[in-house]
Amino acid sequence: MLAAVFTAAVFNTTAGNPLEALGGIVSSLTSTSKFEIKDLQGTWAYQSPAVSFKSDQALNKIGGTAASAALENKMAPYYTRLGLNTLVLTMDADGNFEMKIKTITLKGVAVKDSDSGALTFNFNAFGKTNIGKIAAEAQKSATGVLTLTFDVSRVIAIVDKIASVANLQSVSTLSSLLKSYDGIYAGARLKKSAGNNK
Repeated sequence: MLAAVFTAAVFNTTAGNPLEALGGIVSSLTSTSKFEIKDLQGTWAYQSPAVSFKSDQALNKIGGTAASAALENKMAPYYTRLGLNTLVLTMDADGNFEMKIKTITLKGVAVKDSDSGALTFNFNAFGKTNIGKIAAEAQKSATGVLTLTFDVSRVIAIVDKIASVANLQSVSTLSSLLKSYDGIYAGARLKKSAGNNK
């Protein structure tokens, strides 16, 4: 059973490289939310879409990984159209961050809840005025991969707003895709850039 789940996860990906898919599965299984803000110091660049399921049991987590691989591959083209594949996150040891997507730069301070493990991004305008916050489920692997996923209802609200303003049918298609899955978190997998291993 376990072998079948792994096989399905690896070969249900359209990435073209089963070894990369297997590496993603191993990374997700060995990731932990037990880290401190200072452990995120450095520059993190977009690697791929990410989907997570709420589960503490290893077998369920493996099954969730298998199911999420197909959804992540469906999401990838939409991320590219939205420019989310250009995401770069830079953070210092105190949680001050800069998030860049295409020509947009957002700044603020990230804080981590030691009990829940949630990472909250507090966005500031002009480096001072608080303009909002968003909480993410954060997982960090020993191989330098940071996975940030958000309650899918929040993601859908943002995508729907973009779709209506920009009149992009492809973006509303992503929203419909996400709505068809219940109880998931969606976001991105980020890889620590070389030379930023402080």
